[in-house]
Amino acid sequence: MTDIKYCKRCGAMISDISTTDWYRHLSVKYCEICRKESDREKTALRVYNLRQRKKQKDKFRDEKLALLEEENELLRKRVLQLRESVMNNTSVSR
Repeated sequence: MTDIKYCKRCGAMISDISTTDWYRHLSVKYCEICRKESDREKTALRVYNLRQRKKQKDKFRDEKLALLEEENELLRKRVLQLRESVMNNTSVSR
């Protein structure tokens, strides 16, 4: 393990094992400026992915709704046909 760590983005020195805590030395990857930029980029990516998932869910929901509406319309027509056939059968038998 190296005694000095450098920022993965800009290359600035971010940690020296002789002056910092061991666990901080292990966990730090970016300098403060690059860390803020990285956090911003990660947040933007998370929001983008969330919106994409929401669009997919909405699209699926809309497709399912259209299929249910079509099925509902077909069932209504079938019910009307059955009512007419029952009415015709009762009027003929009288």
